[in-house]
Amino acid sequence: MNAAITNNPVRTVPRSIGLHGRLAVLSAMAGGLILGGVLVAAMTLTGRLSGHAIFATATALFLAGSLVGLVHGVALAFAGRPAGITLRQARGDMGRAALYLVPGMAVAWLVTIWVAMTLIALYTGRMGPLVGAGLGWVAAGTILTVAAVHAVRAMANAYARWPERRPGTVLTGAAFAAFLVLFLADRPEIWGIRLRLTEVGAVGLAALLAVWVAGPLVTVSLRLARSVPFPRPLAGLGVGRMTSTDLAVGLAVGLVVGLVAVPFAGPSASTAAAGTLVVQASQALVNEVLLRLFVLTGAAWALLRWHRIQATEAVVGAVVVATLAQVLIYAPGASAIGFASWLGTAGFLAMVVGLPAAAFGYLFWKRGFGTALLADVAALAMIALLA
Repeated sequence: MNAAITNNPVRTVPRSIGLHGRLAVLSAMAGGLILGGVLVAAMTLTGRLSGHAIFATATALFLAGSLVGLVHGVALAFAGRPAGITLRQARGDMGRAALYLVPGMAVAWLVTIWVAMTLIALYTGRMGPLVGAGLGWVAAGTILTVAAVHAVRAMANAYARWPERRPGTVLTGAAFAAFLVLFLADRPEIWGIRLRLTEVGAVGLAALLAVWVAGPLVTVSLRLARSVPFPRPLAGLGVGRMTSTDLAVGLAVGLVVGLVAVPFAGPSASTAAAGTLVVQASQALVNEVLLRLFVLTGAAWALLRWHRIQATEAVVGAVVVATLAQVLIYAPGASAIGFASWLGTAGFLAMVVGLPAAAFGYLFWKRGFGTALLADVAALAMIALLA
């Protein structure tokens, strides 16, 4: 009997959730704290948000921020799991991490409310609320610091196993520089609440978008690029070299497209002419990463995977999809330019947006990212100079 018991030990449920499990929980907590606590406190203290209904506003933003943080945290957790941890093991750890998520979110919500109530605590001047708000800020700083440490470790793991880390690093770094230039040239207003970014805020938002938006998009796009029939999709990104022919073709196509688009620029000409070449190049880079590298590559991959069509047909369809996507993105801005009639708006979208997008998509297909980017920069510069 004793031998039987010894040979059949009782199985225990593992309690460790690993770096990846902790990161998922902490990311959800941090996302809620940043949006529902720190942001609300900053806006109320600067007069950008009314002090009324802080509790409801903070709670709603906490839930939204937690959801965003959880999604990003889970994605980074799987990609940045420690070496030797399989996807199956990671999924098991994530399941156990869900048990820790409930108390973690409860703690983060309480901290969020105290942080969001900072203005009320200062207004009352009572010791209890002041101490509570102070402890809330200390707890929030601790949670955010621990979450950042886990995120950095996971990002280091993910970077080490990233097959396309060389072109991915180039593109993500370039995206950060492009976002920074655009935000410094015209600092955006957040969520329409009259909260305009400062220079420091522009740097922070550019870094946030580069890491959490551009980085994942570039990663997915480079992975899908392996399965699409592009001759040299990464030419100009440190993987494939651009030839002198690529440079000449990109420059020529960009100049021609820009010349054709100039008569249709209309009232937008003064705005375009005020921009510098650096701003134009930054806008072109964002367009090429989002619309050519991501949308066009993803559409071609989806068409080839889910439809029985020829490779050329799939790529042509993907060029059309990316072109339509760019037209839809630019349509609200075109309608706000102030053309005399809808024909002016239609001409702008067709000749200044649609035609160049189709040309750049073709160049990306045939000659790679670098050629398409060069053509985009040349076209924008031509419009800015001549319009």
